[in-house]
Amino acid sequence: MKHWQRSFLGAGALASLLTLFGCTQSPEPAAEFELTVAHINDHHSNLLAHPQTRVQVNGHTYEIETGGFARVVSRIQSIRQSNENVLALHAGDAITGTLFYTLFNGEADAALMNEVCFDAFALGNHEFDNGDEGLKYFLDALALTPDCRTEVLAANVQPEVGVSPLTAKTRWDSFKPYAVFQLNGHKVGVIGLDIAVKTKNSSQPDATTEFADELETAKIYIAELQRQGIEKIGLLTHIQYKNDLRIASQLPSIDFIIGGDSHTLLGDFDDYGLASDGPYPTQVTNLDGKPVCVAHAWQYSQVVGELKVRFDGDEVANCGGQPHLLVADDTSSDVTALTQFSATAENTQAQQLLKSFEASLDDLTKARIATVEQRLCMKRMGPTTIQSCGLGRQSDAHAVVAQAFLASAPQADFALQNGGGVRTELNAGPLTVADAYRLLPFANTLVEVEISGAEVKRMLEQALTYALSDSGSDGAYPHGAGIRFDIDLSQPDGMRVSDLQVYTENGWQALMADQRYTMITNSFLANGSDGWRLLADLKADGRVNDTYVNYAQSFVDWARKVKHIQRPTEHSTQSYQAVDE
Repeated sequence: MKHWQRSFLGAGALASLLTLFGCTQSPEPAAEFELTVAHINDHHSNLLAHPQTRVQVNGHTYEIETGGFARVVSRIQSIRQSNENVLALHAGDAITGTLFYTLFNGEADAALMNEVCFDAFALGNHEFDNGDEGLKYFLDALALTPDCRTEVLAANVQPEVGVSPLTAKTRWDSFKPYAVFQLNGHKVGVIGLDIAVKTKNSSQPDATTEFADELETAKIYIAELQRQGIEKIGLLTHIQYKNDLRIASQLPSIDFIIGGDSHTLLGDFDDYGLASDGPYPTQVTNLDGKPVCVAHAWQYSQVVGELKVRFDGDEVANCGGQPHLLVADDTSSDVTALTQFSATAENTQAQQLLKSFEASLDDLTKARIATVEQRLCMKRMGPTTIQSCGLGRQSDAHAVVAQAFLASAPQADFALQNGGGVRTELNAGPLTVADAYRLLPFANTLVEVEISGAEVKRMLEQALTYALSDSGSDGAYPHGAGIRFDIDLSQPDGMRVSDLQVYTENGWQALMADQRYTMITNSFLANGSDGWRLLADLKADGRVNDTYVNYAQSFVDWARKVKHIQRPTEHSTQSYQAVDE
């Protein structure tokens, strides 16, 4: 049984309206109090274990099985059993990223989350990838288990009342700004925040749904909690690690932050081949000069954080705890001897539930999601005379994939991808999820790149140089949507791309060398692969943002919306001259 009560007041509500749930009031609480927070974030529908995580220990490289939601369930159960005052929190981006979401629309994620029974869950930007209606479907599934109640928190999310399915009657129909938990007589307030600009511009919320400033919203609800006499206050955020550290210093009375969105690994992992972004927990100071404990738990159901916040009265006396990178219980003792690698057995009930969803995957991947009206040929490089596409035809498959990428990122100006990222043509007739994953079979995600016109030109020249080199690959050839250009491979290196244009609301316009654009591409290229070397530099400069949307899923989502996929009438390569022409 959980040893807490929880409550909620809307802004400006009277304290007499406070609704309490759970146990009876505890005696006068002791001054010293330790709160344990078991937490995850950004699991992105990654419900299965990861079989080949590479770590380095004592000079040896091990490929080990990590994570999986059945291990998340076991580890959080263990934390609850071993500690007295525990909250289990999820810092957002539960959905989108694997076939479990593509096919079950959040039902599988909700079912596994209810095996944990999180005390609170903060909305992330990807919760809005299928609009307010898609989020409502997921939240309804999360509420289906009668003996589990997870408070959904999003203080700065503002769907239009009476318009959005999330707020049919009142603003707080589907979520709350905060919850108050009582643990052995101590009241702990937790405020939820979603990343505002990114969710509005890079996801798919309804047009009428707005997102308020995170800092200003936090100030409002901190003050409201304090009016209720609550001084132990935490934030459950999906706003990125760097922003957690920033706002912690600008807020009064904050004691801890459980965060997400940046997929941040904290703790002592650098020596083992896993790049850490800071200590676990990270301790900073708030506006009052008091300690704030900040914790993140990496990504993809691989880490469960165990944050320990020791209070003396209402002030933080110490930040402690550890991250648990979940590994199979038969992992080498060389690895499990390290405290941060936690050998964890899979919870039997959660594993059986996962298998029930897996059993349906095969049939569901064969279901029609759209119709391909004419065969879409595939050619990795330029117009071709080979039989696959016909005289002078360009690759239809690459063109529709680029269209799908661009449609998935409404904030982007254009999409570019490499020829090698698309692996097959599409036959006329029904299109299934299985077809989409054969078309785009790699574990790539979509990324946004901030790039100037001059840099686009330089990047494309690099791609062509690599495509033509003896040690390169014709898979480097660029294909796009919302962008077009002429190619003359007979020209010298650096002079093969000309007449670059982007599509705007005013039609096709020349790409301006000194203007910044937002490009959508795949994560493989963002690492500078396939000769697109400039992207590695931009990534190092902080100008590449991973959306964590699987690139095949983006194609599935697009296909479901358009329903009928036509053969493209335009391609990004406008004029093409081969080397020997």
